[in-house]
Amino acid sequence: MLRFLGLSPNDEAHIIPNNAEFERRIKQSLAQQDARRTEIEAELKRTHGHNAIRPFFILAEPVFNSQLGQWLIRLMKLLPYDDWNIVYLPLDRETQAAMGGLPLHPRQSIGPIDDLMREQIGAYFSQCEDARRKVDAHIKEVGIQAAMELIERFVAYVDNMPPRILEHVARVRPMIIALIADVQSKGA
Repeated sequence: MLRFLGLSPNDEAHIIPNNAEFERRIKQSLAQQDARRTEIEAELKRTHGHNAIRPFFILAEPVFNSQLGQWLIRLMKLLPYDDWNIVYLPLDRETQAAMGGLPLHPRQSIGPIDDLMREQIGAYFSQCEDARRKVDAHIKEVGIQAAMELIERFVAYVDNMPPRILEHVARVRPMIIALIADVQSKGA
């Protein structure tokens, strides 16, 4: 069928990924993150003489090590080690000065932030699941042929979900970094 439509059956877009493929994608994302970190460290060392940094994940392990993480990775195709989810924070005062005063990396996950992000990303997940249930019920009621328009709208809705999540993370990222800086300034 794909060949008849002028498409390649071996195109990545037409292959349903299995667990090994998701693991490969995650490992590739991690390797790319390591390469980015190494480049930043090299540049900081070259220009400022200090380069102690560590990635801070906006959506940390409590999100990605849950049903939400599986949904983000498998359906939304949002990987935890990609740029959208990372801010590199300094680990020492010298590197902090070199990085324009970003807050120090907290060296741990921050429970209240993780809880808030689970709640916020969970809202996207719930919206998607509610829409899927409505589509499933409609298909059961009228049949798949009669439901094609609704199915197409649902597919478009799901396709639009990753940009909405990315926009949300981009919006809260500076707030989270400012919150970390505020807590550190009060503790100093």
